[in-house]
Amino acid sequence: MKKLIILVCVTVLLSSVPVLAAGSPSAEAVVASNAPAPASNPAPYVEAGFNNAGDSEQATSRGLSAGEFYNNAVSSVPGVENVMPVGQGGKILINGVATNLAATLAKVSNNTVTDAKSQAETLGGTLFNVMDVSLPKANFLIATINFYVKGLAGDTKVAVKQLVDGVWVDVEIVEVRLDHVILNLTQSGPVAFIQMPADSIPLE
Repeated sequence: MKKLIILVCVTVLLSSVPVLAAGSPSAEAVVASNAPAPASNPAPYVEAGFNNAGDSEQATSRGLSAGEFYNNAVSSVPGVENVMPVGQGGKILINGVATNLAATLAKVSNNTVTDAKSQAETLGGTLFNVMDVSLPKANFLIATINFYVKGLAGDTKVAVKQLVDGVWVDVEIVEVRLDHVILNLTQSGPVAFIQMPADSIPLE
C-alpha cells in the first residue's frame, strides 16, 4: 500500500512540471535568410562629395574639399578671416599665347599662411586669400592668369605677393576689375592676395 501511495505521488509531481520547448535552429536560420540585406554604406569619397576615388586622392593631396576641387578654387584658408574665394577664371596666356591649360591650385602650409598675413600687415593691408599656384605642364617666362575673386569690388585696391626662395616678392598686376584679378606670374609658388586701404598708394 505504501509503495502504491509513493508511486502515485511521484506520478503527480512529474505531471505538474512544465515542459519548456527548445528553440528551433532551423526556424532561426529560415528567418535570417528572409531578412532584408543591410544597406551598403557609400564609400567615404562619395560622402565627401567626390565622383570617384581618384578625384578624392588628388584633392586631398592639395588640401581641397570637393567643392574647391571641382571649381578649381580655394575658398577657405585656416587662420584667415573673411576669405574671398579665388579660382582660375578664363584662358591662361603663356608668353602671350592663349592656351587651354589650367593652373593647379592648392592650399599652403600654416607657416606660409602666417608669413602671408605678416606681409599683408607690413603693407597695411588685409590678407584675403593665399594659395599655391602651379602650371605643371608649361614652361613659361610669363603666365598671364585671370583669377576669379568672388565678391571683389571693381574699385578695390589689391596687392599681390609671391613666395620665391623664401622671400615674398611683388607680382605684376595686369588688371583689377569686378570679381577678377589678372596677374603675370613668372614662376609657380604660393601667391598671397592682399586688400589694401582705399587711400593707399598703388604698388609699382
